Amino acid sequence: MAIPGQRFELDLEADDFTVRPLNDDFSPDLSAGLAIKEIEEHEADAPPPPPSLKSSRTGFPEHKPRRNVSAFKTRQQAGNVPPRPTIPSRVEPSDRAIAHHVGKKYGLDLDGQQKSEISEENKRRIADMSVEDVEEARAELMSTLNPAFLERMLKRANIDEDQVAQKDWPEDDQERSSDAAGRDTENLTNLTEDDAAPAASTTATLSGPSIHFPAPPRSAEEYVPLDANDPAFLSELKSHYFPETPHDPSSLQWLQDPSEEENQASLYNPEKESFLASALRFGFNGRLIAPRESLEIDVKQGLHHHGDDPSSAGYTIPELALLARSSLPNQRCVAYQILGRVLYRLGRGDFGARGSELQEALWSVIEREKPIEVMMSEANRQSGHASAKAHAIEALWLWRKGGGGDRGVLKSGQRVAR
Repeated sequence: MAIPGQRFELDLEADDFTVRPLNDDFSPDLSAGLAIKEIEEHEADAPPPPPSLKSSRTGFPEHKPRRNVSAFKTRQQAGNVPPRPTIPSRVEPSDRAIAHHVGKKYGLDLDGQQKSEISEENKRRIADMSVEDVEEARAELMSTLNPAFLERMLKRANIDEDQVAQKDWPEDDQERSSDAAGRDTENLTNLTEDDAAPAASTTATLSGPSIHFPAPPRSAEEYVPLDANDPAFLSELKSHYFPETPHDPSSLQWLQDPSEEENQASLYNPEKESFLASALRFGFNGRLIAPRESLEIDVKQGLHHHGDDPSSAGYTIPELALLARSSLPNQRCVAYQILGRVLYRLGRGDFGARGSELQEALWSVIEREKPIEVMMSEANRQSGHASAKAHAIEALWLWRKGGGGDRGVLKSGQRVAR
């Protein structure tokens, strides 16, 4: 067999394709052209010249023109492509800009002239109309336009007329009106008490309850601070500090402690023999608060509110269901947290054995108020308040963990969940 790298010949006429090696004396030297020779350095007579750049006006290389024309430009030259709309370089001024320029240059109020022309035309049309036509037009406007919008327009028209009339008053008339006002003030001081009462009521009617005039501050000697422990503190609060401002004392009723009659009418009054399941109150840990205990809990515990029975601490299931639908996330978080702990205790049997009267009554209230459906909706939200979603998921987990997962949600056609 031939050695690798050695030239040989095959005898194709032979049966076994006999290999005949060539004589080395006659084989050409093929490696002579492939050999790597030594690197020889040649000394140059002069250093090579630096590259030359073509100068341009902008400092950037000049655009190299294309020899081939694009197909788009060919079609455009042939007229197949519609020309691009040109943007006008000069924008015509608007009518309002022209009116402003003319008024500023020549001292003319074109808007005022236009308003006066429209007003004169309207007056002329109204003068040509009969009484029946005026009433018919007024009835049509009243039936088509918003009454609140008409009221605002009429008030604005009255204000404009008063300003125009006051502007047209001569100086003598203004002085006479001020003197007449002074005489009227003197006459009012000379009236008796019986005659002054109707005048005061007329003045109050004309001024209106929403108009307040500034009063000079009282001196330090006249100022006497109110006592916060005084029973009449809330009733005298505004009359003492804001005597000129009208107020309704009933608006501060929520700051006062409930009266004895309200405590007796409370649904969580300890003196009652029985209580509704919807009136039972729970704490933050989901524990049921006894009626007498709810009256002894300090307000600093955060369980008091200004809803029903404000003197009783704790939250009922309907109140928690209402807070669970609140638009404020912090209120929803509190409701979910308490509801989850109540559901856990209820399913575990802390409020009675399964099927007992109290447990069934509480489940019926929960199924009627539907707070579990609200928490499911909160837990399935793709976005929203992260803390509210976390509290809703935790409350649902407590509901299933306590063993009451088969109660609390009514299916279609059910009156009691089973």
